[in-house]
Amino acid sequence: MSTNLQHSDYRMRKLIGTLGLALPITLPLAKGEFLASISHFYYDTLSSLLFIIVLSAFGLFLLSYKGYKIDPETESISDDFLTNIGGLAALVVVMIPTSCSGSANSIIDAMCEVCDVPLFGHNKDWANTVHLIAAGIFILCMGWMSRYKFTRGSDDGNHGLYKWCGNAVFISVALIIICIVIEKWIIEEFIIHDYYVYIFETTAVIPFGISWLVKGKAIDDIRSMTNRMFKRK
Repeated sequence: MSTNLQHSDYRMRKLIGTLGLALPITLPLAKGEFLASISHFYYDTLSSLLFIIVLSAFGLFLLSYKGYKIDPETESISDDFLTNIGGLAALVVVMIPTSCSGSANSIIDAMCEVCDVPLFGHNKDWANTVHLIAAGIFILCMGWMSRYKFTRGSDDGNHGLYKWCGNAVFISVALIIICIVIEKWIIEEFIIHDYYVYIFETTAVIPFGISWLVKGKAIDDIRSMTNRMFKRK
């Protein structure tokens, strides 16, 4: 690309990538078990704090990220516009959490039945729909960045990785939709009934985290750090 990025943009990419990798890993570690989706960790004390902090940081970092200026000859959507949409969607995911029901945890489900839920917790269909749409927009924006934005210009040797990561995001979202259709209209409880959303959210979030880290030159930083360590020895 003709327009160079500022060093802060590279740092931002590394931060976004790190959060993408951390989200599906730290939440079950904090809870000590898996739940039906990443969003359901909102209803546990410690993992709720991590969920809110990480998603809020995601939103703010994406809103702050500028990226390359749009090339009017080849692009119709700028980096800035796309990450602003993704950032706002991430903040909506936090402000309007998923429904507390169907968490695959008996304590959370029991709490849901008596409507004793923390913060903005709820069991409302309309709010759950808003949450799901916002989560989908957030993930798809990240996949679009990996698949189409990171592969512009000359190949730095990683374009194949960016395409793979973006495709993994799109396939994962498609699989969630397919599983929802199967569960609602074909088979009520198939083999991964309780955890398919978490599984495919993870296979979407980790690839875009990897692509953002690589695009942020995290590998170069690791190599540089390793070289300095060996030189000292």
